[in-house]
Amino acid sequence: MKQQIGFIGLGAMGSGMAANIVAKGWPLAVWAHRNQEAALKLVSAGARQAATPRVLAEGCDIVLICVTGSPQVEAVVKGPEGLAASGKPLLIVDCSTSNPSSTIALAAELAAKGVTLIDAPLARTPKEAAE
Repeated sequence: MKQQIGFIGLGAMGSGMAANIVAKGWPLAVWAHRNQEAALKLVSAGARQAATPRVLAEGCDIVLICVTGSPQVEAVVKGPEGLAASGKPLLIVDCSTSNPSSTIALAAELAAKGVTLIDAPLARTPKEAAE
């Protein structure tokens, strides 16, 4: 069985990346705070939409985050409806442009909960993300 993948952040870069995951046949769950149009397009291609980051995490093994920066990453990870609230071990890949000290602190906090955070900032443009 393929690992379940989640994606949060369906903007200019994230929507293309998520579309590639679905196109390659991977099971994908998405959560969109703002870009519902991108989420609906992905759902029509075979993804499922989660009500909250916590719900997304409950059904996933790997979650990619592609949001603006550290405050947004922390918002989708922490809190009662955040990814970490799922209580299960996860691999979180943060593709955002985050503050290194914030990322280091968040990684340590998550490690204590059995969650691995990988810092993987992006380069290039939305064109390359869609390819």
